[in-house]
Amino acid sequence: MNLEHGDIKKPTGNAIIYWMIKGGSSELEGAEIIATNFIISPLQFGKEILLVNFPPVLLESREKLLEVAEINNIDIIRGGEIAVSKDIKDFQKFYEKQIHKYNGMIQEYLLAFKEKNNMKTEEKNLPELIHETGAVMEHVRQLVKKKSKKGIIRGKIEKLRELQRDLNSEMRGFDLGKIIRYIDKPDSQVDSLVTLYTQKFIAIFLEDYEKASILKQEIEKIEKNLP
Repeated sequence: MNLEHGDIKKPTGNAIIYWMIKGGSSELEGAEIIATNFIISPLQFGKEILLVNFPPVLLESREKLLEVAEINNIDIIRGGEIAVSKDIKDFQKFYEKQIHKYNGMIQEYLLAFKEKNNMKTEEKNLPELIHETGAVMEHVRQLVKKKSKKGIIRGKIEKLRELQRDLNSEMRGFDLGKIIRYIDKPDSQVDSLVTLYTQKFIAIFLEDYEKASILKQEIEKIEKNLP
């Protein structure tokens, strides 16, 4: 998630996701971005998080959006670019095609908001599992650098295997087993692998397969150099 305005450690609960328009039609004339606002309540209904989505709007510039964010203390998330063909007539239907990626970014932001407010839910969703996986991998790397006892490191690796099963039960494509093979090696390149694998898992969740493919190539280059 690319947070351009705000602090991911202190999310406000009021955020806008925007996309830069690439190409366009007469329906989008004069607009540079598509933006949509969502607000998370700090209150919970039982275990449910209360969240409100607002319809998407067209804005003439990113500068205008940042001005609104500054005045109203709104977090700004960059969604990327949207290629809009010239024959688009129904803006709402076109936007709905982007909704899966949009929901994925909301889930990431929601996770950060829940952590700030110490909100609890019974079951972990996919973004939470990905976040926990990244945190456990980082912890293992710290233990390796500190030359901690092998038993402690093995315990954390077993936790990664549990997370691997949980991830695979939610969605295919999370090849956590590969990084587990290298996670306890002292080679500093493994630190880069941890970052790349976490980024790849997020890309898979968001169905950004082009980015996931690029990250996979970077991962394979490093893995070829590892014993």
